[in-house]
Amino acid sequence: MKRTDLLAAPIFSILLGFLPVICSATPPLPPGIETLHESLWKRFIAEPQGILLDYTLGGDPTLLPSAEEAEAGKPNAISWWTPMENGAFYSGLYLDGMVQRYQMTKSGEDREKAAKLARGLMLCASVGTTPGFVARGVLADGKSHYGIGSDDQTAPWFYGLWRYVRSGMPDDAEKKQIIAKMVGVGVAIQRAGWQIPCDPVGELKPGQYRGAWFGSDYRSVTRLLFVTRMLFEVTGDAAWKSMHEGFLQEKMGNGQTRLEIVARGIPGEWAEHPSLANEHIYIYVVSQAMVADLMALETRAEIAAQYAESLAAGVRACAGRTTAEVSRLGSSPFRTDWRSMNKLWHLQTTTGEAVELALQQLHFWNNKGRTIEAQALREPFCAAWITVLGSAKPGPELVNNLAETIRSVEWDRVSSSAGFFGECAWYAAQSKSHPFP
Repeated sequence: MKRTDLLAAPIFSILLGFLPVICSATPPLPPGIETLHESLWKRFIAEPQGILLDYTLGGDPTLLPSAEEAEAGKPNAISWWTPMENGAFYSGLYLDGMVQRYQMTKSGEDREKAAKLARGLMLCASVGTTPGFVARGVLADGKSHYGIGSDDQTAPWFYGLWRYVRSGMPDDAEKKQIIAKMVGVGVAIQRAGWQIPCDPVGELKPGQYRGAWFGSDYRSVTRLLFVTRMLFEVTGDAAWKSMHEGFLQEKMGNGQTRLEIVARGIPGEWAEHPSLANEHIYIYVVSQAMVADLMALETRAEIAAQYAESLAAGVRACAGRTTAEVSRLGSSPFRTDWRSMNKLWHLQTTTGEAVELALQQLHFWNNKGRTIEAQALREPFCAAWITVLGSAKPGPELVNNLAETIRSVEWDRVSSSAGFFGECAWYAAQSKSHPFP
């Protein structure tokens, strides 16, 4: 490279937005990313648990449910609409982001942040009495939790820990502990017929499940194939590989194999359930990420090609959905008074009763600010992340748009943690545009 090219590289980087300086082995992260990152860690990480919250507590830890409220199932036994609704879900995905951040910075502080999230995820899978149960979150006492998890919580739990274990960041002892926990959860779910178990907290009846991975829908299929292949990779146990191979070619009730269902990608599920295409992009990030890793692990060209087809379909599904609507932010107040929904509370003994109550409470709460932040930030960021995951090299327009959005938002005035999706998408884009050393 010519000396003039070296001098121009930082300028070119600035003009592109937030791309790192390519001539540096450990480029400084841009101010916009750092502002977002600092806001997330200051305002949305529950301490000491190390779990990412849905929305800010405003410095008031009493906004988290109490142990008594979790036991009683207030405002509902699934903890929907509380700040800890998606602890395992969000923390698992954010752990992947922190792994990629550390690969860029090699910072001891970033390494500890990743370790903190990993400990939080391990805690989520250690507090229940039911094998295979992964809690949505854990209270500050280190044990209290709600009893209903879900497939959408457990899938990112596996994915985040997998990415952490493979990163080289944990020492041998921690790595063995995490793998043992993943195997324990995986075996329990397999023995439950690939249903996701709940924990009988309070008045919830034992033996209940919330979601499953044995079905023929795209999300279930991607999660079952990924978890079985991933557990083979981390253990070397051929039983998991055999299980994975059997599932791959097994024909489902719709006449398609699981591999064929994966190949249809996200649009295949949206065609059957159009409502999921509106305000539910965020539940598909982990499936797109899992397919990307399955393709990277696959040595058979014909199968890898079907994974590639799936990823490309995800990119097409998100076309036109990646532009955030920053001007909408703050146009309606974001309510954090989740306890107001207790006016509708009643005892719940089943997952169905809890979900029914939660949906009634959502309408009653009428939290327009929450809806706006989901529509304006979370969904476009997730569409961008899915696009990056499905692209060999993300286009500069997408990367620049993502960077400009992150730079333009006043993050300390955003009430939800939706920005973490954008932070993770940015790291993923950098890893493809400028592979980490």
